[in-house]
Amino acid sequence: MVKYSTISIPKELHEEIRQTFIDDPRYGYSSVAEFSMEAIKIRLAEIRRALEEERSNKRRKIKRTVERIKKQLK
Repeated sequence: MVKYSTISIPKELHEEIRQTFIDDPRYGYSSVAEFSMEAIKIRLAEIRRALEEERSNKRRKIKRTVERIKKQLK
């Protein structure tokens, strides 16, 4: 069973989302909650990708540094 929690957003934002995306069937959202969950998931994925890229860059930088040190020690 899925458990839910509640988040609060300003009424103005809620109304803007409702008017823009919920009231217009072209977007396919049936509720502000549905839109919000998708927006949050998309943003989380963006942040995760950025963090992974950052980690990957750090690993490459460390690897290059180690290789440079090895060359200098030879």
